[in-house]
Amino acid sequence: MANQKILDQKQLVIDEIAKNVADSKSFIFLENHGLTVAEMTELRRKLKESDSELKIYKNTLVNRALTTMNIDLKDELNGPKVVAFGSDSIAPIKTVSEFAKTHTNLEMKIGIVDGNITTLDVL
Repeated sequence: MANQKILDQKQLVIDEIAKNVADSKSFIFLENHGLTVAEMTELRRKLKESDSELKIYKNTLVNRALTTMNIDLKDELNGPKVVAFGSDSIAPIKTVSEFAKTHTNLEMKIGIVDGNITTLDVL
C-alpha cells in the first residue's frame, strides 16, 4: 500500500483537476501521438495567448476527479491523454483545432464544454 505522503500528493492532483474542470468553460481531452517537446511548448504558448492551459495528468487521477463530480468518462480515458482548458468555451477548442491542422499527431477526442460532455463530432 502506498504511504500517506504519496496518497496526499495524489489527492492534491485530484483536487487540482476537479478545480480546473469546475472553473473552466471547456475541458478538452486530446491524444498526442508523437508531438515533440518543441511542438508541445508551441501549443502551450498558443493556448496561453487565448487564456487557456495545457496539462498532462494520469488518467486514473482524472477519472477519480471526474467521479467525485459525477462525470463518467472512464471508457474514454484510455491511452495517453493531454487536456486543454480555459475560461472561454471556444478559445481552447479553436486554438487546438488550428494547431492540429498543421500537426496531425494531435487529435481532439472528447470534452466537457459548459458543463456538458461533448463528443468529437460537436467539437
